Parts: sequence; structure tokens; C-alpha cells
Amino acid sequence: MRSRSFLLAREKSKREYNMKKKRSVRYYKDIWKWTGAMMALPGIVMIALFIIVPFFMNVGYAFTDYNTASDVPNFIGFANFKTMFNDRDFWLVCTNTLKLILTYVLGGNILAILLGVMITNVNRKYGNFVKTAIYFPQLLSMVVVGFLWRIIFSYNNGPVNHFLEWIGVPPDLLPQWLGIPALIIPSISVALIWLISGYYSIIYHAGMMSIPMSYYEVSAIEGANRWQEFVHVTLPFLAPSITINTVLLTVESLSAFAVPASMTGGGGPGRYGTTLALWSYTTYFNNHQYGKAIAISVLLGVFAVILAFIELKILLKKEIGNA
Repeated sequence: MRSRSFLLAREKSKREYNMKKKRSVRYYKDIWKWTGAMMALPGIVMIALFIIVPFFMNVGYAFTDYNTASDVPNFIGFANFKTMFNDRDFWLVCTNTLKLILTYVLGGNILAILLGVMITNVNRKYGNFVKTAIYFPQLLSMVVVGFLWRIIFSYNNGPVNHFLEWIGVPPDLLPQWLGIPALIIPSISVALIWLISGYYSIIYHAGMMSIPMSYYEVSAIEGANRWQEFVHVTLPFLAPSITINTVLLTVESLSAFAVPASMTGGGGPGRYGTTLALWSYTTYFNNHQYGKAIAISVLLGVFAVILAFIELKILLKKEIGNA
């Protein structure tokens, strides 16, 4: 039998070894923590200098009368916001923006889900071609897309009206898609949805590929058809993707100005094609009212944060595991 002193020495040796190992692990963790912080420092400095600091500087200019006629901005408090709220165009532009959000978010999600289903179930032989064709509009410039759809919706020479005339619609009943106030925002939404649907369909496709096949096998055993599988299996598992896409589409619709500007020639007629982002742009570059333009941008940012918070609050509760 081994002596008691030998066993005690071995236990002591084990304890010393474990203590050294713990100290070594803690040492390397500290090294990696500080190394990671130092590696992130240049990025943090760049973000602070070129995003955070300019953001707060711009917020400050929103409370001034800064324009081309004033060399030194003067503090005027909430005057820009009061002027904006008393402007009838402001409420029209807000209405246009809300209409765009509703049509763009709803239509973009629906089309992206349908395209995601098609990509998931397409024959492998033609899969790459279909994916490329769907994603192709995302590669185009927004200004090019705006002018393209301006031609498509043209009253005299547009393919849409030519098609309506071909199926029997009388010429005097052909709509002026970009001339009738009620049709301008839906027309802009169609162009934007066509532009972005391929990008968001990839997110839905990734979500569908992560759904375990066992759920579809069980639903098939239970006698569910394709529609029932989609409603009771696919959609619940796509809830995280729906949440992400809804928030992204909302923020993107709030920042849309290139497509509306090029489609409507600057937001007309009568500002019925103007969004908040486009109004801020024209106020800054065309009217040179910098303080007012920045006030519009600040309001737009607050609006985006509130909408995104509400959407996340509602949609996160619908996800599996959070319900």
C-alpha cells in the first residue's frame, strides 16, 4: 500500500496544477479581452468621429436658422418644428409616407415570401437562373429604377397602359399613374417592391431552409395539404424572418427619396409624390433651408425609432418560444 504521505503529496500536486491552470486561463482571457478591445478601438473611433459626433451636431443645427444667407447659425429654439407643424404640406407629406410604409411593407413581405417559397421549391437545374433573375433588380441604381418605372407607367407610351388598352380598356379610361394623387404612392410602392423583393426573398429562403423536415413529415401524415403546411408550419417558423424584414422595410421606406424623386420629377404633382426623406432633401439642396431640413431629418429619425420599437414589441411576441 502507498503511504499516506505519498497520497497527500499527490493531492497537493494536483491542487497546485489546477491552480496554475486556472491562473493561466484567466491570464489568457484577460489578454484576449484587452486585445479584442484594442482591435475594436479604431472602428469605435471612426464611428464616433464620422457618425455619432456629426449626428449630434446635426441635431443641434435643427434648432437654428442655418441657411445660405446666414454665415453664423442663430439659435431659434423649436421655431423650425413649429413652422413645420403649421405647414399644410407637412401633413400631406406625412400622409404620403404612412401610405408608402403600409403598401411597401405589406406588399414587400408578401412578394418576398412568395419568391422565397418559389426559390426553395424550384428545380435545381434552373435554381441559379431563377435566383439571379430575382436578385438582379437589386444591382440597379435607384435613380435608374425610378426612371425605368416612370417610363413603364407613362400615360401615352407606357407598357402598362398599352396592355390595358390591348385587353379592351377605352383610351379615355386609361389611368395617369403618376398624375392622379391617389395612384402616385401605390405606383412608387410597386417600383420599390420590384427593386427589393429579391433581397428579402433570400432572407425568407434561408428561414425556410432551417425548418426541420420532420415537421412537414408529421403534417403529411396528419393529412395536411400544401396550403395547410404553409400556414401551420412554414409561417410560424418564419416569424423571426418576418420580424427582421418588417423592421428593415419600414426603415427603408422612411428613407426612400431617390425612386420617388426620379419617378415624379421631384415629388409632384402638388407634393402628392413627396415623402419625408425627399422633402428633407429638397428643402436642403433646392431651398437651402438647412436648419429646417435637418429638423425634418430629426423628426424622421424619431419616427423611425418609434415605429421600429412598436413593430419589434408586437412581432417578437409572435415568434415561437416567445408566445
